Order: sequence, then structure tokens, then C-alpha cells
Amino acid sequence: MKNSKYTLKLILALVAVGFLNACDSEDDQPKVDPAVSSAIIDAEVGGANQPNQVFIDFSSKTQTVVNRASWDLGFYSGSEFRVILNNPASMLAQSIDKNDLAQVTAEDTAGMGAKMDIDAIFGSLFGAPAEWLPQAQTWMDQPDGSLEGTAIAEVSATADQNKVYIINRGKNADGTARGWMKARFLRDGSGYKMQYAEINSATFSELQITKNSDYNFNYVNLNQGLVNVEPEKKKWDICFTIFTNLLPIDATTKIPYAYKDFVIQNRAFIEVAEVAVADFTYADFTYANSTDLNYSSDLTTIGSNWRIVAQPGSDKETGVNPDIFYVVKDSDNNYYKLKFTRMLDPVSGERGYPQIQYDLLAQ
Repeated sequence: MKNSKYTLKLILALVAVGFLNACDSEDDQPKVDPAVSSAIIDAEVGGANQPNQVFIDFSSKTQTVVNRASWDLGFYSGSEFRVILNNPASMLAQSIDKNDLAQVTAEDTAGMGAKMDIDAIFGSLFGAPAEWLPQAQTWMDQPDGSLEGTAIAEVSATADQNKVYIINRGKNADGTARGWMKARFLRDGSGYKMQYAEINSATFSELQITKNSDYNFNYVNLNQGLVNVEPEKKKWDICFTIFTNLLPIDATTKIPYAYKDFVIQNRAFIEVAEVAVADFTYADFTYANSTDLNYSSDLTTIGSNWRIVAQPGSDKETGVNPDIFYVVKDSDNNYYKLKFTRMLDPVSGERGYPQIQYDLLAQ
């Protein structure tokens, strides 16, 4: 009976989110007129499996397309020493009580494969309630983008305080596993040094990462070293991506869950407000209407709210949510109204073919 209650809570939570399918203020800076004031963009996320992250810059009408499994870790370029996991790949990590990478073996990871995995976490909901389940959300970076909420603790200036992390590299776009690694993160002057290896390796590699303030993060692939991912922080506004968010399963517990058709915003400078069509139509909305909105720097302000996924018994069809649009304030103090005009391929009906329209609000 206890299991059936737990499963019922899960079903209700999944229906609510559509399971069937996954800054700094610049008010005081002068406005810079963008080169592009209006555009329609077909985001190249790659179809149903959505293998790509697509970074879109409104002012230049450009999109930067990156395979979402092409990187593992992002090293923060700001004043703090923080490391993020590849969220679109559903990477997870937890520390162990060792700070010598060479002394870490498979014995230190005993039981992790049955817990610290996006599929294992979800699968555990269908058996006896797992006592460890509430810990699962601590193995991922918190979805709002807060640097204080990263799974990897802030890198300490005291080397002995920096523990070894066991890292599940998550999944490729085709669902195959990307494997496991062990890693330790240290400060190296004004930058970072990472020690990393396969779990059973008695030796390890080292990589130095220099901070570059033109970017939010410097990115690393654990097989290739430094890689390019997102554009310079002033050269993108929003990003289409698969996104590992937190799914509430009861009043106190949330678990990592991968969402398709998700949109995040640039953590540097960008703020977003949601507007109800019941209050303003997109066509009639002007700059004068934008001043009293509630803007947010939360990465997930847009999130999955822009679209609808049909549910059993519902009269709503899968597609764009017609009841809302957004206002985006960029790094140059320009305000754009943004609406989503397509979610599905118009011929096949397949997900993974989003389209947006945006227009500069004349000040």
C-alpha cells in the first residue's frame, strides 16, 4: 500500500510537468542600438533527440550550435572558484572523504551505480521508497543557476580541503552512457588545476584552466581537454537545450529529471519577465508596458513554460503555449519582446523544431 501511494504521487507529479515527453544589472549603462531589431529564428536543436544546445543572440540574429555531450565541466570565470556539471547530459557528482586521487578505487564507488544515475533515480520510484532518494538533488547543480548550489563545492584555497569527486558523465543524445570518472579540483593562482582519471587508474592527468572574463565559463571535455561551448557572455541571450530540472514527487522530495524543449537564459546580464496575453497582446505590447514587469535572473524563467505537452484526458494539444510571451532585457539595456511560434515540425509533427520571433521595443 505504501508503494502504491508513492507511485500515485509520482504519476500526479509527472502529469503536472508533462512527463510524456525533457547577473549583474546593467541599468546604469547607456543603451546600445542593436544591429537586428526584429527576427524569426528556427533554432537548430536537431530534431526529436535534441542533440544540440543552441545559443541565440538577438542583436546579431545568430545562433551557435553545440553538441550537448561535447563537454563535461565548466569552470567559472568570475571572482569565485566554481565548477559546474554538464546539465544537458544529466551529469551527477558527489564527493568522497579522500583527497588523493591515486588512492581512489572502484571500492570507493560501491553502490553508486544503483543510485547516482538519472535512470536509476527515476526507476527507484517504482519499488520500495529509497531512503537515499532525497539526497539525489544534491548530486546535480541547482537549476536556478545559483553558484552556491553546485554539486561540486567551491574550490578552496586550502588544497587539503578539496576532496575527490566521483562523476557520472551522464548520457549522449542517443541515450548511451558516457561513463564515470574521478576528479579533484584545485586553485592554481588566479585559475584552476584539475586532476582526473578513470576510476581504477593508479595515475592521473592534470589540466590547467585559465579564467577568461569574456566568458561565463571555460569548458572541459574529460577526454579532449579544453573545448569551446557557449559564446562570449555578451554575445548570447537565450539557449535551447535539454535540461535536467528538479521534479517534485511529494511535498518534500524532488529528483533530477531531464526535460526536452527547455530554454535557459544567460546568467550574465540577461533578465526575463513573463507576460500573460490576458494582460497584453504581443502585437500591442510596447516599451512603456515593460517597466512594471517582474524580471528574473533565474536561468529557468522561461524553462518549459513556453510549451504544452498533451496529457491523457486533456483537451490541450502539444505545442506552443498561446497564453504567454516574454520580455528579455539584454546586456546593452535593450528590451525585446519574445514569443514562441512553433514547437513541432509542421509536416511530421515531431518535437525538436522550435521557432521564435522577437522584436526590439523602441525606447
